[in-house]
Amino acid sequence: MSGHDHHSHSHDDGHLPHGVYDVDYFHGRQKKKQLVYRLKRRTDEVERALRTYNDGQLKNIVDVGTADGLMMENLRQRMGKLNYIGIDYSIGLLKAVNLPGVAKIQADALKLPIQSEYADAVVATAIIEHVPDPPAMMRECGRVLRRGGLLVITTPAPFMEKVASALGIWKEGGHDTTLNLKQLSQMAQENGYTVLEQTKFMFSPVGFPAEKTIEKIFGPFGLRLVMANQLLVARRG
Repeated sequence: MSGHDHHSHSHDDGHLPHGVYDVDYFHGRQKKKQLVYRLKRRTDEVERALRTYNDGQLKNIVDVGTADGLMMENLRQRMGKLNYIGIDYSIGLLKAVNLPGVAKIQADALKLPIQSEYADAVVATAIIEHVPDPPAMMRECGRVLRRGGLLVITTPAPFMEKVASALGIWKEGGHDTTLNLKQLSQMAQENGYTVLEQTKFMFSPVGFPAEKTIEKIFGPFGLRLVMANQLLVARRG
């Protein structure tokens, strides 16, 4: 999923704000193995979180920073005909592919055009590191979530992002901030959530054979130090 900076600026010059991806990101996800791989791994983690922690009333899912909407389409194919709404700042990405089962809306992540307490789950993958005010984004997600609804966040692990950037593996810039799991968890608790799970995943940001098996075996023994991504699942109080 692309991350997207969601500043509320006017764009008379036609340029997108710092951190907002355009349609070339969608085209890259069709061809670049690491982008295809990262989308799949993030979708896997989001699906697992939704299946594990939903309270039996999962109907409306809002995806903040949806990019081209492909994660929501993948979830629709796996989880059935729920209501999927994808929100992104980039018109180019939203229009990149037609997905009849996913409603797409152009909007700012800090001002979601969704009525309060509408969503049973809000998904935000690789987006919180792009917004100028992460706590405000958490509060806005909480506004659109009903009581007991789920927030599922992924964000790159700060240390591994530095390593990957130095090696030239990770070139998805435009990050306003990087947050570790402790900071994310504390931010969620301070903004009215109960944290259900916090973990790391994705041993390699470019894909690796039998990665999930390796993670299961070595996770408890310190491999989590080199995981490229972080997952936080929280329930709105």
